[in-house]
Amino acid sequence: MRKGVLLLIVLGLAACAPEITRRPSQLTSTAPPPAETIEVTRAAKVSVGPVGYARVIPQGSTWTRVGRVAEGDVYKPLDSVFTVEGAHVHEAYLVLADDRIVGFYLPVEKAFSPAPDGPNTRLAFKRRQP
Repeated sequence: MRKGVLLLIVLGLAACAPEITRRPSQLTSTAPPPAETIEVTRAAKVSVGPVGYARVIPQGSTWTRVGRVAEGDVYKPLDSVFTVEGAHVHEAYLVLADDRIVGFYLPVEKAFSPAPDGPNTRLAFKRRQP
């Protein structure tokens, strides 16, 4: 009986998703509006965290530049909330270096979370006039 309970506990712990990788990051805000806005012209799938979780950046979604971190420019979604998850769900903004998705800025945690395959993922978008 005890071995069965212990086995269930071990299996339950093994099934838990690991926490996403993140490190503290300082967001430098952009100047007052109008800020640059982009519209995604082709959906892009990007990995989140170490174990194969992925998120899709939807076609037609619009994002506004809110600042910069050391890794790139930070874009917040307009009219929606974007999240990434591991052991927990985190609100996330896109971090782009030119047209490559390098990771996500987590505004609540004030942290950067790298996208494992992000530098290989180009985001197709068009700039919109403010």
